[in-house]
Amino acid sequence: MEIARLLHTFAGPMMALVGTMPSWRRTPAPPPALEGPVERTHDFPAVQPRESAYWPERSHILSGKPQQTATYIYKSPDGLFAAGIWTCQPGKFRIDFGRAEFIQLIAGVVTVTDAEGVSKTYRTGDAFVTPAGFSGTWDVIEPVKKHFTWYGPEPVW
Repeated sequence: MEIARLLHTFAGPMMALVGTMPSWRRTPAPPPALEGPVERTHDFPAVQPRESAYWPERSHILSGKPQQTATYIYKSPDGLFAAGIWTCQPGKFRIDFGRAEFIQLIAGVVTVTDAEGVSKTYRTGDAFVTPAGFSGTWDVIEPVKKHFTWYGPEPVW
């Protein structure tokens, strides 16, 4: 019992003293210095700039008229990272994601089905990640507008 009383009485002050000793403190390493000039931020516009429309490959369209647009707001100098706004009209099409992509719907409804047949419906405000190598279908129920970021080298098909 005496040992417990002594530990209770003296352990706190001893730990405080030990914590002040330089050889016992762990100091986090400073973050690595950035090389080259630091870029400015890139804001997403409230209204999407005009972009010419395009279509998925004809052989990939399963129904509807899924006309699309893409506006790149930012691309990294090495080409491995990009962010932008994408739109699509109602329709169903096959898709293969060659890069990992983060998606946040800012309008619309889409049902995404993977190659095994597992489906998930996303609505305005939902966010998800599609991993590189994903294959499946997108069924755009209501016109979709999304913010996206992708990462990875350009796929070789």
